[in-house]
Amino acid sequence: MSPSQSFREAMSRYPTGVTVVTAYHDGKAYGITANSFASVSLKPPLVLWSIAKSADRADIFLAAKSYAICFLGKAQADIARFCAENDGLPDGQWSENRHGFPVIDGAGAVLACRQHAVYPGGDHDIILGEVMGISVKEDAGALTFHRSRYGQLD
Repeated sequence: MSPSQSFREAMSRYPTGVTVVTAYHDGKAYGITANSFASVSLKPPLVLWSIAKSADRADIFLAAKSYAICFLGKAQADIARFCAENDGLPDGQWSENRHGFPVIDGAGAVLACRQHAVYPGGDHDIILGEVMGISVKEDAGALTFHRSRYGQLD
C-alpha cells in the first residue's frame, strides 16, 4: 500500500459529520459534499473546509465570495452521494435561504459564510469562512461518515 493509500485508510477510521457546501455561480446553484470541515474561532466565528485542487468544481467554490455549509441530517445520505458525484443540487431538495444562498432542505444546521481567506494545503485548498448567519433544525440528527460508509446519529 502506498503512503497516500495508507494515509487515506487511516483517515477513514476517523468518523466525521457530512456537509454539503452550496453556492451560486452564473445563476446556477452548485453543491459539493465535504467532510473536511472544522470550526476555527468563536470571535470572529470562523470555520474551514477544504477542496481538492483537482475537483471539477474547485474553481466555482474558490471564486465564491459567499456560500452556505449545510450539516446533513441523518436521513440525507442520498443528498451526500448526489453532491459528491454531480455539479448541481438535487431537484426538490433545496431552496434559497433568507441570506440568499442555496441550502439543503432539512439540514441539521446551515452556516451562511463569507469567504475570509484561502490557503494552499498540498493537493487541496483550505477555505476559511466567516459565519454571517446560522439556522438549526433540532430534530434532523446527523449524517456521519466512517470507513467509507454513511451512518446516523440522533
